[in-house]
Amino acid sequence: PTKQIVSKDYESNVTVKTPWNQIQRELDRYHHAFESRVYELTVYKDEAAALANDGSDYLYKQLVKPANMQRHPIQNKIYCVNFLRYHPGRPIKIPIRYINEEESPALKRGGFIVPINKTVECIVEDGAVIPESIDLECTGLQLKAKLRLDKLIFPEGVRPSRRVKNDYLIGIIYGKRSGEDEADGEGDEEAA
Repeated sequence: PTKQIVSKDYESNVTVKTPWNQIQRELDRYHHAFESRVYELTVYKDEAAALANDGSDYLYKQLVKPANMQRHPIQNKIYCVNFLRYHPGRPIKIPIRYINEEESPALKRGGFIVPINKTVECIVEDGAVIPESIDLECTGLQLKAKLRLDKLIFPEGVRPSRRVKNDYLIGIIYGKRSGEDEADGEGDEEAA
């Protein structure tokens, strides 16, 4: 009966003070993948030990991932990032990257992908590397094709979460048909 209940043990919460420029540097480097990265957080006894940074006077190290990033409404700068404890087997949202777009007839003729979901929730096994992104194979895609889970290429040790169903919609391909492009060009010449 108590399965899946979130703990409200406030003793386990740790307040972390991270310099703004370090967070901004990571955000500039990884953009949308920032919240799917895992960091090793070192917790020191006090601020003096943290400033010494000799690696000997810390309490513990914890794997964490950023969550609930908050931006300033006007300046669009980060002013708060919460970190959640991470352990292998915990679901993590990984961004989707399109590969081989030039091999798709629809995308070659000016078509485009309308993304429905930009991330996919994955489980990363212990010892496996957390990928920067999950690749979506675009080779041979036709107009109005629906991109589903079967087009994703998962690296070894990474699999979709149980919450991700087989009919998970990633995007749809839209654009002009090749016959419409030619008809539009002929109509413009006749009007002139």
